[in-house]
Amino acid sequence: MATIRYELVFAAIQEADKLMDSDIRNNITKRYEFVNQTILDDESLTKDEKCKAIEIIYKDYDYIKVTSNEGEKRLCENCALKCLATLYCEHCIRTYLKNNFSNWTSGNSDINYLIQALQKKSLHPDNIIEWVPYNNLQDIKYITKGGCSEIYSANWIGGHYNEWNSKEQQFKRFGTFKVILKKLENVENANRSWFDEAISHLALSNRCSSVVKCYGLTQDPTNGDYMLVMHILDKDLRKYLQYQHTWKEKINIVEKIISALYNIHSHRAVHRDLHSGNILYLQYNDCWYISDFGFCGPADKPLKSIYGNLPYIAPEVIIGKEYTFASDIYSFGILMWEISSGQATL
Repeated sequence: MATIRYELVFAAIQEADKLMDSDIRNNITKRYEFVNQTILDDESLTKDEKCKAIEIIYKDYDYIKVTSNEGEKRLCENCALKCLATLYCEHCIRTYLKNNFSNWTSGNSDINYLIQALQKKSLHPDNIIEWVPYNNLQDIKYITKGGCSEIYSANWIGGHYNEWNSKEQQFKRFGTFKVILKKLENVENANRSWFDEAISHLALSNRCSSVVKCYGLTQDPTNGDYMLVMHILDKDLRKYLQYQHTWKEKINIVEKIISALYNIHSHRAVHRDLHSGNILYLQYNDCWYISDFGFCGPADKPLKSIYGNLPYIAPEVIIGKEYTFASDIYSFGILMWEISSGQATL
């Protein structure tokens, strides 16, 4: 197979999405058919690049169907239940995960409960939270301390679940790749409300494409610290803005960030700690993602506690009111100022 120019592939998909009429956009099947045909008609892509683009579109089509509970259902040839996905069956993957509960443990009943609760809600083979044995992580390197957590990089041997083999009724893994490890402080002292919040937000990270993907949890046996295992991205917005950008580029960034935040709010989730250090860029597909939800603050602090980057915190939160959708929008307003001026907040 010839070399695939992934930047062109993703740019072509995004352009096809922009060309859609509003009457098509609201129908998931027509939307998929339009984007698919637009890619086939794109003369700038090679045959292999068109095949790769259609593969990406098809996976996205399945992802949107199951997360939005929308589209035509089919009868699964294995379990005989009606499912939305076409490349797999969402019921079969949940059954597989439930049957596998006895084959792993974190050593902590609360962590086991958290992961099992998430796996019971799994919708896609590429978006499954799991317990990652620490000995499957190699070449672990300290990167920095961000907010309340220390950040490390590592190579995950075997990698995350990637595909579902319907014939063999088991998962395939992606293969070894680089991930980010984010240490969680004081998890042993966390209360139940923290775990409930963690469940909702970890689930969101795998239901909402605008959120940095979290693959699961692991534990450092040398000190007992738990860590989130997360997808690695290229740079945060703060570093990205250190370079010169045109107004067109700045407006494009603002548009993508507010779209990501709208996506999060549509899932009835509040971020609580939005700032330019946790808006992350992936050059591979020219997309922006949001990370570090409020629950990733100190686990032994009440969820209503004030913590985060002070210039971005809404005034009503500072005087003791709860975080809301509106407080996230206030933080976004500060982000808009930072993007337009190119200067970091004090």
